Parts: sequence; structure tokens; C-alpha cells
Amino acid sequence: MYLLRSCLGVFAVLGTWPNWEQYFDLSRKGLKLSFGVLVLSLAPLWLIAIVVQAERARILETELSTPNVLAFVLTVGLWLFSFPAMAYLIAMIFETLDRLRPWLITRNWAFFSLACVVGTAFGLVGLGVFPIKAAYGIAFAAYFGLLGIDIRLMQKVAGFNWIPAILLACLIVAVGLTFVLLSINN
Repeated sequence: MYLLRSCLGVFAVLGTWPNWEQYFDLSRKGLKLSFGVLVLSLAPLWLIAIVVQAERARILETELSTPNVLAFVLTVGLWLFSFPAMAYLIAMIFETLDRLRPWLITRNWAFFSLACVVGTAFGLVGLGVFPIKAAYGIAFAAYFGLLGIDIRLMQKVAGFNWIPAILLACLIVAVGLTFVLLSINN
């Protein structure tokens, strides 16, 4: 029940619903739970990686080779946890540490919700009932949607104005993407 309420809370905090705070546990326990949900995001992301590899093997007419689990967890984990580190630095620099916990909690739940949507699309591809190109489109939209989510959360939850929210959200996304690209190249 808490899972559904918090996923619904993502719509509340991103939209104009009043009292979005009631959908989330904004305590320390809620923060720990949101990091647990962030770790759970690895499951739909792993499903995406498997389906992409299967599609690649099908196109190249080769045998399916699954990605290395440890490399996957390290790469994606570094990407996922680059946000909390950046958020902490930003909150410290701009003296908004009092808003850090709700910002982290809402962002972790928003990411989990996005990962589940994209994972579902790729799961349907794996079952053969959804086209891979549409799933790629959903993943692309979700990645750019994450930038919009970051901007909105920085405004509504972290209390930043429009321009700083855009610039800082772009910085957060760029740092996360840099970690992923560096790990792929090595």
C-alpha cells in the first residue's frame, strides 16, 4: 500500500496537487526506505539491459551474452547514487540542507516510478507483445523526463528559482551521464 501511495505521490509533487507531503514518509525512516526503493530500481534496469542484449543478439544473429552483473551494479549504482551526492553538495552550497531529505525522498520515488514504467515496456518487448522501437522511445522520453522531474523537484521541494533549478538539474544529469560514459569506456 505504501508503494502505491508513494508512486501516486510522484504525480502529486510533480503536479499541482495540494499537500503532496502526505503521500510520502518524510522522516529518517522514509529516507532509508526511499534509498531501498532506489536499490530496487536495479531490477527493472537489469530487465532493460537483458532485453537490449537479446535484441542485439537477434539482430547480429549471435548468441545472447548477458551483461556482467557486478559491472552492471557498479555502473548503474554509481549513476543512481551520483544524484544524492550532488544534491547534498548543492544543498550545502546553497544552504538548503533543511530541504534535502524531502528532495531526496521524492526524487528517489520518482526515479523508481520511471524505472518501473520503462522496465514494463521492455518486459513486454521480451514477451513479444510490444515493439522494441517503442520501448526505446519510452526509455528516451523517460531519460529526458528525468531532467524535467529534477527541475520540478528543485523548484517545488528544494525551493530553487526557475533558472538555478534548470542549470543545477542539467549539471546533475550531466554528472550522472559522465559516470555512465566513463564506466562504459573502461
